[in-house]
Amino acid sequence: GGAGPSQGESVLQRVQSVAGNGQCGDCGQPDPRWASINLGVLLCIECSGIHRWSLGVHCSKVRSLTLDSWEPELLKVGGAANADIVTL
Repeated sequence: GGAGPSQGESVLQRVQSVAGNGQCGDCGQPDPRWASINLGVLLCIECSGIHRWSLGVHCSKVRSLTLDSWEPELLKVGGAANADIVTL
Protein backbone atom coordinates (compact mmCIF):
# COMPACT_ATOMS: atom_id res chain seq x y z
CA GLY A 1 0.00 0.00 0.00
CA GLY A 2 1.11 3.53 0.73
CA ALA A 3 0.75 6.86 -0.98
CA GLY A 4 3.32 6.22 -3.72
CA PRO A 5 2.59 6.23 -7.44
CA SER A 6 0.89 3.30 -9.09
CA GLN A 7 3.29 0.80 -10.58
CA GLY A 8 2.31 1.61 -14.17
CA GLU A 9 2.61 5.37 -13.76
CA SER A 10 5.59 6.83 -15.62
CA VAL A 11 7.88 9.60 -14.44
CA LEU A 12 6.47 11.71 -17.27
CA GLN A 13 2.88 11.21 -16.06
CA ARG A 14 3.83 11.94 -12.45
CA VAL A 15 5.75 15.11 -13.24
CA GLN A 16 3.29 16.46 -15.80
CA SER A 17 0.39 15.97 -13.40
CA VAL A 18 1.78 18.74 -11.17
CA ALA A 19 0.18 22.14 -11.81
CA GLY A 20 2.36 24.37 -13.98
CA ASN A 21 4.29 21.53 -15.59
CA GLY A 22 2.33 21.48 -18.85
CA GLN A 23 4.74 23.83 -20.59
CA CYS A 24 8.46 24.48 -20.94
CA GLY A 25 9.74 26.62 -18.08
CA ASP A 26 11.91 28.65 -20.46
CA CYS A 27 9.92 29.21 -23.67
CA GLY A 28 6.38 28.07 -22.81
CA GLN A 29 6.12 25.32 -25.45
CA PRO A 30 3.52 22.73 -24.39
CA ASP A 31 4.24 19.14 -23.32
CA PRO A 32 7.88 19.36 -22.15
CA ARG A 33 9.72 16.03 -22.07
CA TRP A 34 12.98 17.10 -20.37
CA ALA A 35 13.87 18.39 -16.91
CA SER A 36 16.73 20.21 -15.25
CA ILE A 37 16.93 18.19 -12.06
CA ASN A 38 18.98 20.72 -10.11
CA LEU A 39 16.96 23.77 -11.23
CA GLY A 40 13.59 22.00 -10.87
CA VAL A 41 12.18 23.09 -14.23
CA LEU A 42 10.67 21.20 -17.17
CA LEU A 43 12.02 21.95 -20.63
CA CYS A 44 11.18 21.32 -24.28
CA ILE A 45 13.82 19.56 -26.38
CA GLU A 46 15.16 22.84 -27.81
CA CYS A 47 15.62 24.45 -24.39
CA SER A 48 17.06 21.22 -22.96
CA GLY A 49 19.80 21.46 -25.59
CA ILE A 50 20.52 25.03 -24.58
CA HIS A 51 20.74 23.97 -20.94
CA ARG A 52 22.89 20.94 -21.71
CA TRP A 53 25.32 22.46 -24.20
CA SER A 54 25.32 26.23 -23.67
CA LEU A 55 24.91 26.42 -19.90
CA GLY A 56 26.78 23.18 -19.32
CA VAL A 57 26.17 20.31 -16.93
CA HIS A 58 27.78 22.25 -14.09
CA CYS A 59 24.87 24.74 -14.28
CA SER A 60 21.92 22.59 -15.37
CA LYS A 61 21.68 18.81 -15.05
CA VAL A 62 19.25 17.82 -17.82
CA ARG A 63 17.46 14.48 -17.98
CA SER A 64 14.79 13.08 -20.25
CA LEU A 65 11.46 12.31 -18.59
CA THR A 66 10.98 9.36 -20.94
CA LEU A 67 14.46 8.07 -21.86
CA ASP A 68 16.49 8.35 -18.65
CA SER A 69 16.05 6.39 -15.45
CA TRP A 70 14.83 8.36 -12.44
CA GLU A 71 15.72 7.21 -8.95
CA PRO A 72 13.14 8.23 -6.31
CA GLU A 73 15.55 10.70 -4.71
CA LEU A 74 15.89 12.61 -8.00
CA LEU A 75 12.18 13.38 -7.93
CA LYS A 76 12.75 15.34 -4.72
CA VAL A 77 15.58 17.58 -5.97
CA GLY A 78 15.11 21.30 -6.41
CA GLY A 79 14.66 22.83 -2.99
CA ALA A 80 11.74 24.68 -1.46
CA ALA A 81 11.42 27.24 -4.26
CA ASN A 82 10.81 24.48 -6.79
CA ALA A 83 8.83 22.10 -4.59
CA ASP A 84 5.70 22.20 -6.74
CA ILE A 85 7.67 21.22 -9.83
CA VAL A 86 9.50 18.18 -8.54
CA THR A 87 7.88 16.98 -5.33
CA LEU A 88 5.74 13.99 -6.15
